[in-house]
Amino acid sequence: MSSSPGRPGRDLAAFLLVAVLALVVVATGAAIISERIARANARAEAERSAMRMGEFLVAPILQDALDGVSGRWEELGRRMENRLQDRSIRAVFIWDGNGQVVYCSDASLIGSVLEPNDQLRTALAGTVVSDLNSHPEVPFEGQGTEPLLEVYTPLMMAGPPRALEIYLDADTIDRQAALLRRQIIPLAVGSLLVLQLVQVPIAVSLVRRVRRQDLERADLLARNLTASERERRTIAADVHDGPVQDLAGVSYALAALRGSIPTERRGGVDRMVLAVRDAVDSLRRLIVDLYPPDLSEAGLAAALDDLAAAARRSGMTVTVSTQPLPDLTDEDAAATVYRTAKEALSNAVRHSGATNVWLDLGPTEFRGRPAVQLRVEDDGAGFVAGGLVQGGKGHIGVRLMADRARDVGGSLHLGAREGGGASVTLVVPAEPGE
Repeated sequence: MSSSPGRPGRDLAAFLLVAVLALVVVATGAAIISERIARANARAEAERSAMRMGEFLVAPILQDALDGVSGRWEELGRRMENRLQDRSIRAVFIWDGNGQVVYCSDASLIGSVLEPNDQLRTALAGTVVSDLNSHPEVPFEGQGTEPLLEVYTPLMMAGPPRALEIYLDADTIDRQAALLRRQIIPLAVGSLLVLQLVQVPIAVSLVRRVRRQDLERADLLARNLTASERERRTIAADVHDGPVQDLAGVSYALAALRGSIPTERRGGVDRMVLAVRDAVDSLRRLIVDLYPPDLSEAGLAAALDDLAAAARRSGMTVTVSTQPLPDLTDEDAAATVYRTAKEALSNAVRHSGATNVWLDLGPTEFRGRPAVQLRVEDDGAGFVAGGLVQGGKGHIGVRLMADRARDVGGSLHLGAREGGGASVTLVVPAEPGE
């Protein structure tokens, strides 16, 4: 059985589809990863900016203001106002340890007291923390409705702990994420695309090589079958023209000598003649096995009738039923039908103890393709475990039938006939398998 010619093409199509899916997955993954990296980087940068602002700008001025230095509160307000001008910072809060607003860019909130949240407590304890927040704890003037990046950083100064809180536009994060995506995605997808451009010609070359090997294997198989058929025909001709003719001549010669032999010895001559004729019949059956008769649609039905006639000579009643068959172009399948019928009849005659055998040959479908079905049933002892006929005989014949069916892409089923006996069902495709 040769492999399907379209299989390499389907494999290549599957390979290309996987490549496209890989590009999509990589692009999606790169977008997600770059988004996370960009947001993490943006938050880290905002935290560093808040720390520098608190350390170098807010803490020195606030320390002076708290110590009573004249004009330092005004200076702090001017500095914060300058930082608010570019709108990158939306608001500034300075908190003490009790949750009171020491300073705010929205002057109306100075002096407000709020229960410290987790982020504020973390900052008062000395750790920078940030979070995206659509609803600030203390609404301030100009906060808008867009999400804001909220950063808390401790203020390193004398006295009780204090913390700086700033609100920044989240658009900064989105811009950095978009910038990183534009850098990462082309790099990741481009690398994978280059890899696919290298792999695809190799895959195409391998597919072509597989196709050539399939064609060569199919051609070699066809040649082997042709050579086997020719050799079987030669052996059958040699047996027919040699031993069969010689033994037939011996049989005629013995029959001619019978009249010249004393009466009391003629029984021995008769037994010799019968033995020679049995040998001739055996050789002729061997010839049929080696080189079966015409097994086209009409010839197959006639061949089954011949097999039935041979079985009837043993005293068995054989009923043959045939229906019009599909175009049986597979010679091996036709030979398998013939040999299976022959083996099933032989088992019925020799081992089953049956008195009736039914052969039914007709069309069917197998795996969606036109096929031929042969059913041989008898009213004998039937099968036992393992597909053996009653008494443990017929094992090799059953295996040969199954192997032949498998070789032509068909199936063989052994079972019990309704009402008692054995049933052998063979299904083979009408056309050679791909």
